[in-house]
Amino acid sequence: MYSRRAVVTRVEDENGEGPVALEEEFPMASEDEFLEDATDVISPFSPGSFFADRFRLGAPLGTGGMGAVFKAEDLMDQRPVAIKILLKGAQDEHARQRFERESEILASIDHPGIVSILRHGYATQRRIPWLAMELLEGETLRERIERVGPMDPSRLASLLFGAADALEAAHAQGVIHRDLKPDNIFLPEKGPAVKILDFGLSLSLTSKKLTATGTVIGTPRYMAPEQIASAHNSGAPADIYALAVVMYECLTGESPFAASDQGQLLGAILTGRRSPLANKRPDLPAELGDVLERGMAKDPDERFATPTEFAEAFAEAAGVRPSHPRFSHPMPEPAPIRKARRKRPPKKPETWKWIGLAVVGLIAAAASAVITYMLITRR
Repeated sequence: MYSRRAVVTRVEDENGEGPVALEEEFPMASEDEFLEDATDVISPFSPGSFFADRFRLGAPLGTGGMGAVFKAEDLMDQRPVAIKILLKGAQDEHARQRFERESEILASIDHPGIVSILRHGYATQRRIPWLAMELLEGETLRERIERVGPMDPSRLASLLFGAADALEAAHAQGVIHRDLKPDNIFLPEKGPAVKILDFGLSLSLTSKKLTATGTVIGTPRYMAPEQIASAHNSGAPADIYALAVVMYECLTGESPFAASDQGQLLGAILTGRRSPLANKRPDLPAELGDVLERGMAKDPDERFATPTEFAEAFAEAAGVRPSHPRFSHPMPEPAPIRKARRKRPPKKPETWKWIGLAVVGLIAAAASAVITYMLITRR
C-alpha cells in the first residue's frame, strides 16, 4: 500500500535546464527489511508488541518516505485499525509538521471514497506521531493491474467515477493530493468502489506552505509538468493529469512515457512526448485516446475542469453509462409534493338569461302596441 521511499535526486530536463529535485519510487521492502526499518521507531517493534498504551501491533502493511504502516488492534475501542507511525529517520520538525498536516486533512474530509482517520496522537516521551485509520480489506489498483493485466474500460468507469468524486471532495476543501497513483487507490472488498490513500504529500491551499519554493514532491511518472516545475504549482489540474496517467496504465498495463531513466522521463513529461493509446490498444475507440490526451495536456487550462468531467468524458468515449453515486455533491432535495386541488365545474354563463328576459320584454311591448292600435281603430 505504501511503497514510496523519499529519495531526492537532481536531474536535468531535456533542454539541459535545471537541475530539479525528484522523489524516486522504489519497490516495497521485504518483511524482514521492513521490520529492520521499523525498529528505528520503537524497540521492540514486532507483531504482538504494544504501542502508545492502546494498540497491539500486527503484521506490517507497508512503508513510505515518512511512515511505517501496521495492522493493529485498538484495545480501547475494540476494533482493528491501520496505524501509521512516523519513522525515526524522518522525525525532524518539517516531517512532523507534514505528518500532522496529513492528520488534519483526513479529519477535514468526510467522504466514503477517502480513507477515514479514527484517532491521532503521540507515543512515549519522544512524542512519536501516530495516525490510526480504518483497516481496509482488498487490494490496491496497482495490485489489480499486476494481477489481471490491461483492464476493460467498461469495468474501469465505475472505479474512475468513485476516484473522481473523492478527489472533488478533497478539492472542495482546498486539498490537492499531489501523489495520486495506482498504489494510492485502494479497491475495497466491500463498500465504496475505491478509497484514496496517503495524503502525506498533499497540499492544503488554505494552510501555510510546508515545502520550500522550487522543491518537487511526488512520484515522477504521475506528475504534471507544472508540478515538476514547482510543488506549489500543483492545483486541481495536477490531480486530473495524474488520474489520466493512471487510467492509461489500467488500459495498457504500461506507462504512457517510454523512458529508461529519470532524465528521459522528465523530458518526456515536460514536452508531452507520450505513446498514443491506439499504439497499445488499437481495439479501443479512438475517442478514448482523445480523452486521455486531453487529461494529460501539457497546459493545465486545456485539461478537464473537474475530475468528474474527465470521468464522464471517459465513460461516454467508452460507450458505457454506469450509475455513479455523487457522495460529495448530493442531489438537491426534491420539491414537496402538493396535493392537487379539486377543480370546481365552471359556472354556466348567464348570457341566455338576459337574452330571454329581453325577448319576453320585446314580446310584451309588441303585444301592448297591437292592443293599443286595435282600440284606436275601433273608434
